[in-house]
Amino acid sequence: MQNFGLGSYNCYGIVPRNFIGLRGIILGPLFHGGWKHIINNSIPLAVLSFFAVLFYERIAYYVIIFGWLLTGLMVWLIGNLFPEETIGCHIGASGIVYLLASYVFFSGILKKSRNLIAISLIVVFLYGGMIWGVFPEEYLPKLQGQNSNPISWESHLAGGVIGLIFAFITRKYGPETKKYSWEEKSEPDASEQWLWEKYKASLPEDERVELEKKYGEWKEKEIEIPENKPQKDDDDYWFSTDTRNS
Repeated sequence: MQNFGLGSYNCYGIVPRNFIGLRGIILGPLFHGGWKHIINNSIPLAVLSFFAVLFYERIAYYVIIFGWLLTGLMVWLIGNLFPEETIGCHIGASGIVYLLASYVFFSGILKKSRNLIAISLIVVFLYGGMIWGVFPEEYLPKLQGQNSNPISWESHLAGGVIGLIFAFITRKYGPETKKYSWEEKSEPDASEQWLWEKYKASLPEDERVELEKKYGEWKEKEIEIPENKPQKDDDDYWFSTDTRNS
């Protein structure tokens, strides 16, 4: 649609602190500066979206939708704060790319899951160089002159910050660490308990005691004293059991 002239004369991106520029919060990520720009954003966007939806399921949709809006709003608030900057209209989906990269990385660390941490390391390996995109290129001399089009570092910074915030908010939600059957401690049902008691009854006394001690089931039996028979002192025990006639 841009090739047919859409957006050629009007800015549909984010114009910081401008009322008309608010529409860019929704429309800005859909517009790009050319085929190279859109391809460079589409590949990491597809990969990171796949990871997010695969491992975080429904939460990923909320992160994408609300992260899209909050990232754009943050750019609208903090954009063009330096007088040296020349970008007046912020376009491109790179803010969402940074949002997902930040969320997948920090969420895996905060959830302390081996699988999610592994995904975080993959993200660092593939897109670790993206960290430089959150700094103003005007203050990074080595990056100047490499791109003909200026980079919206505010979108990158906003996406990274919002992704971190969402990772912290959702750290207790989402897929839990898988527990295997041998890790679960469940109470036996009636039939299993009956078989267990029957098995213990078939063992010799000493083996049964050792088995119950091993599994914490053994309790020393107390001597039961009939209620209607008073307890005798140890000193009088010989007298109470004397069967001789007086």
